[in-house]
Amino acid sequence: MACLTQLAYVALNQNTTVVRNILTSGCLPFIQKYQKIEFLNLDQKPGLVDESDCCSFVLSTQTEIIIVIRGSQKIEDYFYDLLIVPNAQGIHSGFEYYVEQLWNQLQEILLREDNGKKDITITGHSLGGAAAILIANKLNQLGFKPIAPHILETYTFGCPPVCTGEIILFDTPLYRFCNSGDLIPYLPQILAITINSLPFLKQMLDTRIPQLSTILVGYTHFGYEYFIESNYKVYRTNNSTNTLRWRLIQYLRKVAQKLKKQNLLSLNCQTLLKQLIKIVVEASLYEHRATCYVERLNKGILPPWILPEYR
Repeated sequence: MACLTQLAYVALNQNTTVVRNILTSGCLPFIQKYQKIEFLNLDQKPGLVDESDCCSFVLSTQTEIIIVIRGSQKIEDYFYDLLIVPNAQGIHSGFEYYVEQLWNQLQEILLREDNGKKDITITGHSLGGAAAILIANKLNQLGFKPIAPHILETYTFGCPPVCTGEIILFDTPLYRFCNSGDLIPYLPQILAITINSLPFLKQMLDTRIPQLSTILVGYTHFGYEYFIESNYKVYRTNNSTNTLRWRLIQYLRKVAQKLKKQNLLSLNCQTLLKQLIKIVVEASLYEHRATCYVERLNKGILPPWILPEYR
């Protein structure tokens, strides 16, 4: 699945023809052949996502449907704009908006291709993973869930939390993969701890954005989390608190010195929040890439379609 999520970026950075050729030809052991491929574009250029080209694609066979959602390549601004605006249900407003922009096209494909007797898999990297979770939830709510023994399942890579409340996925399995050095999946909690550990910063933000700390702490993960080490070992975490603790250790190692070098007192509230997000994102940038997830899960081997500049 990680290879498919990386191909969603290839569709943007190169073109959909390149991706179609890769998928129709197949590239074992990375991906099998797929003959039925449909690309989705955003209905309109959204205010919170500035890449309006291909944002996802759908693969259909006689036995399965795979929905692949691309994330955003400019995650700093995306997080800044979206972390503080969950909707009334506690769902990240920007993620929900992203799903709305492609939903009509996706629904049309599902109505045509899905007969209830196909497995449905949804996958995405980073913000695309967040969208994948919301799509799975939406499919459940609207009755698109396959008839047993067929299943609906979701795989995400480097996915941030999508809500401050609890999204009910019924009995739909959700598998979240996180690289050991990727801090993005725990960005809200890391920001909350950073803010609370700096009294002057907390006072400043509480004055300007009084609900921020509560919102950040409220963001939560669910589903099964799998931790990917740099030595390619993958294991399921038993306790999200332990995972967060490990993320914080990584955070302190990577960004503490950067924080010390910043003259935080000289920044206004908005600039300061952006700077904190930028520091965390930059510390995670290498291990957060879709290419890094592909490399880790394939034990150091990258598929031939990944160009040198994206390795």
